Amino acid sequence: MISRKALEWGLAKGRLGVLLVVLSSLLFGAVVSAQTSSSQTVRSSWRSVAPMAELEVGGDGLLLSLEDAIAVALEQNLGLQVQRFQRAQQLFRITESLGIYDLQLAADVSMSDNTSPSASQLDGADVSISEVLNYNFTLDQRTSVGGVASVQWNNRRFESNSIFSQINPSFSVDFDLVYSQPLLRNRGRLATNRDIRVARLNAESSTNDLELTVSNTIQQVADTYWSLVEAREQLTVSQESLALAEQLHEMNRVQVEVGTKAPLELTQSEAGIATRQEQIIRDAAAVEDAADQLRQLLNLDQSTLWDVAITPTTDPQTARIEIDLDRALQLALEGRPELRNERLAVEQLEIDAKFFKNQRMPSLDVQLRYGYNGLGGDVRVSEGSIFDPNPVFTVFPGGYDDALEQIVDGDFDGWQVGLNFSYPVQNRAAKARAIIANLALEGGRTQLDERLLAVRTEVRRAARAVRTAAQQIDAAKVSRELEEKNLEAEQKRYENGLSTSFQVLEIQEDRSLARSREVNAITGYRRALTAYYQAIGRLLDENGVELDTEDDMESLEVDE
Repeated sequence: MISRKALEWGLAKGRLGVLLVVLSSLLFGAVVSAQTSSSQTVRSSWRSVAPMAELEVGGDGLLLSLEDAIAVALEQNLGLQVQRFQRAQQLFRITESLGIYDLQLAADVSMSDNTSPSASQLDGADVSISEVLNYNFTLDQRTSVGGVASVQWNNRRFESNSIFSQINPSFSVDFDLVYSQPLLRNRGRLATNRDIRVARLNAESSTNDLELTVSNTIQQVADTYWSLVEAREQLTVSQESLALAEQLHEMNRVQVEVGTKAPLELTQSEAGIATRQEQIIRDAAAVEDAADQLRQLLNLDQSTLWDVAITPTTDPQTARIEIDLDRALQLALEGRPELRNERLAVEQLEIDAKFFKNQRMPSLDVQLRYGYNGLGGDVRVSEGSIFDPNPVFTVFPGGYDDALEQIVDGDFDGWQVGLNFSYPVQNRAAKARAIIANLALEGGRTQLDERLLAVRTEVRRAARAVRTAAQQIDAAKVSRELEEKNLEAEQKRYENGLSTSFQVLEIQEDRSLARSREVNAITGYRRALTAYYQAIGRLLDENGVELDTEDDMESLEVDE
C-alpha cells in the first residue's frame, strides 16, 4: 500500500516533470525552428566535369588544347582560388549568424562577509555579523519569433549572529521559468532572423560571384589561347612573306648577274627582306607575350614550364552557329550571375525596408514568470523570551535539502506577468532609417532595371559580333584567294619583264595582309563565340563546367 507521503512526493515530482517537459519543448522548438527551413539550400564550390589533364611536353614544347588549358586554369588560377576563399567565408557567416539561437548558459557566484555596529536592540546582537553566499544559474534560448525562454535556478545561503534569525543558517532556492516576448518592435521572424537571411543572401551572392569568376576565367583563358594561336599564325604568315621576298631577291640576283635587270632591283628586294624580318621580330615577341599571359592564367610551374614553348593543338576552324536572339535574351535574363546578384540585392533591401519599418514601432514587451520557492536551514526555537539576557534555544537541524524538497513538492509557487513600454516621442532616428531603407530599395530596383537593359544591349551586340565575324571569315577568304591570284599574275608579268620588284613586293604585301586578315577573322570568330556564350550566361555549360552540389556544406538555413 502506498503511503500518503510517497503519494505526495510522486505528485510533486510529476508537477515538476511537466514543467520541465514544457520548458524542454519550448527550447527544443526554438532550436529546431532556428535550424530548419523550406528555403533553398546554400551551395558552395564548383568543379570541372573532366579532371585536369596531364600536361604533355614533347619536341614541339607544351602541347595544349583549349579544353586542357581551361581545366588547368580552373584548378590552379590564383584569382579563382582567392574567390573560393571568399566564398568559404560567406558560408561561415551563416554559421555565425545562427549563433543567436545558441543556448546561453550563465552562472554567477558571490560571497560576502559584513560586520557592522548595532544601532538597535532589534538588530539582535551588539555587533552584527552576516555571511552571504549566492550561486545562480540561468539557461536562455531565443525563439524564432523574437522571444527569450529562460530557466533560472537561484540559490542563497545566509548566516547571521542575530538572535532574531529563526532559521540560521538559511538556504533559499528559487526555480523559475521565464519567457519574454516583444509585442511590437522586434516581434516576429523577420526581425529575429534578419541577419541570418542577409547572411544567406550574401552566401548565395558569393556563389554567383564564384560562377562569374569562373566564367571570366574561362573567357580570359579562351581569348588568350586564341590570341596565342593568332600570334603563331601571324608569325607563319610573316615567315611565308619573307620566303617570297627572299625568292624574289634570288631571282633578281641571277638576272642582275646576267645583265637583264638593273642593280636597283636588288636594292628593292633587299629592302623588302629587311621589312619582313622586322615584322617577324615583332610577331615573335607577340607570340611570347601571349604565351606568358596564358602561363600566368594557368599558373604553370615557373621552374619547369615557363621556358617551354606552348603549342596550341585545338583547331581554330569551327562550325558556325545559328543564333535565336529571343532565346538568347531569355537565357541571359535567367542565367546571368550578375542579374541574380542584383535580384538578391533587391531582396536584401526589401528585408531591410520591412525591418526598419518595424523599428519605428514602440517597444512593448511582455514577461511571464512562473516558479517555485523553497527555504531550509537550522530552525532555532526560543524557550522563553528572546530578550532574556541569556536566551535558551532549541535547534532543529535542517539544510539545503529542505529547500529542494519544497521545490519538488511544489509547496510554494508564484507567478508574475509584466509589461514594459518605451517609445521615443519624436522617434527621428527610426523614421530616418526607415526612409533611407525605402529609398535604397527604390534605388536597387532602378539599378536592376538598368542592369537588365545593359544585358539586353550586350547580348544583341555579342550576337551581332558572331554574325559579323562569320561574314568576315568568308570575305577574308575571298580576298586572300584573289590576292594569291593577283600575286601569281604579277609574278608572271615580272618574269616577262613587264613588272618591277617594287610592284611584286607590293602585291606580296597585299597577299600577306589578306592572309593576316583571314587569320584574324578565324580567331576572331572563336573569341566572338566565347563572348556570346558569356553574354547569355552559358559559357560554363559550353565548356563542361558546373557548380558542385555534391560536396556542399551541411544545409545552413532558417525558417523565414
